[in-house]
Amino acid sequence: MNQKYNTKQAEFVVLYGRRRIGKTSLIREFIKDKRHFFYSAVQVTDNVQLSKVSELIFDTFGKSAYMNSFEDWEKALNYLGDLSEGGEKIVIAIDEFPYMAQGNPSLASVLQKVWDLSLSHKNVMMVLCGSAMSFMEHEVLGEKNPLYGRTTGIIKLNELDFDIARQFFGAGNITEHLKYFAVFSGVPYYLQMINPDLTFEQNLLKNIFSVNSVLFNETEFLLKQELREVAQYNAIVESIAHGDTRLNDIFMKTGIEKTKLPYYIGNLIDLGIVRREFPADMKDKEKSKSKSGLYKLDNGFFRFYYAFVYPYMSAILEGNANIILEEVVTPRVDEYIAYEFENVVRRHVQRWAGENKLPIRPVKVGRWWAKDQEIDVMGIDLHGNLILGECKWQLKKMGLNHLNQLKIKAENFDLNNKKVYFMLFSKSGFTEELTQVAESEETLILCDYSGEEVRIIKA
Repeated sequence: MNQKYNTKQAEFVVLYGRRRIGKTSLIREFIKDKRHFFYSAVQVTDNVQLSKVSELIFDTFGKSAYMNSFEDWEKALNYLGDLSEGGEKIVIAIDEFPYMAQGNPSLASVLQKVWDLSLSHKNVMMVLCGSAMSFMEHEVLGEKNPLYGRTTGIIKLNELDFDIARQFFGAGNITEHLKYFAVFSGVPYYLQMINPDLTFEQNLLKNIFSVNSVLFNETEFLLKQELREVAQYNAIVESIAHGDTRLNDIFMKTGIEKTKLPYYIGNLIDLGIVRREFPADMKDKEKSKSKSGLYKLDNGFFRFYYAFVYPYMSAILEGNANIILEEVVTPRVDEYIAYEFENVVRRHVQRWAGENKLPIRPVKVGRWWAKDQEIDVMGIDLHGNLILGECKWQLKKMGLNHLNQLKIKAENFDLNNKKVYFMLFSKSGFTEELTQVAESEETLILCDYSGEEVRIIKA
């Protein structure tokens, strides 16, 4: 954002991302020391919206002796553009732009005209922001729409990764923080709800299992904001949350017609709720025709909600949240967190590769599976050299047996003239025997997640 602001030309930036992700906070932080006009749209008629914008303009930049309100959007936008003449760049930031456009379907065309004829030639930075993902991608950025080709910057704001999200958790080790991250994901709004003075279970009860909490109805709200036929999407998400990862499995669980399932799932993928995962060594051109892709939920909070809250809604509404927490969540929570632990590990491997901290620099990092075998982490560099990794979220230390099992799995690959490195990732550390091997074996790297920071053991 600052890079765009510091240019000597007009800039048009589109900022979007799902609700609660921190877009408004980002804009407010960005504009706080700059000359700006910031308006957060609301769901009202077009006339009321224009009246609110007019009032805010005059309150911000001084009353007009000639008018109390602008006649139309073109005059309002041109007025803001004229404020940039002879001074510092002015930021015109419109939050929740979809609300404005819904009230006036021609607004995008008006903005295109004003940008082309006026604002693009002035010392202006226009920022359009929105939470309605499908609207922003199709109605603002889509190639058939008036604003297509006008933007000079597009920012899709995603969730925070684990290492940044840890600042919300207070003091503690990685494993404790991972428990929270696996449930609340990397959405800043959710993370702010965590009370470090409460236990993990108390935070779940207060923030998710309480019928009066914001998060109790959060997924339903998000789906209704973006999609129709919410019942169909609820069924699909719940099915995937319970381990149905293939199209036929989802069809058998939900009963939704097979011909319609790809459409529904495609929408969920566009919203960042679902992703399709392929073995890490599969070539991109093979993916479109492959049947080996698996559907996974791409958001930790959705995974938790549809695994532990949505199926037990009646019991929770009847006041039995404690029972669900004690008899359903607690026995299965480590299995649930183990999945997110693997995701975090793979992102760490990607980051370490970029920082040149690994013996090879993989450009692809993911999982690998075939029939009855699976490898938690596979990294492949440009020369075909491999990193193979095993993750264990368990109370026991990882030992030599885990390394030997991983080496057996490596026999699935043609390693002629290729290098292979083995990485083990443990919640609870490693046996002394395995640690000694790592200190002498150059192809083995151990990553201990039991402390406050990852401890790497290698030769």
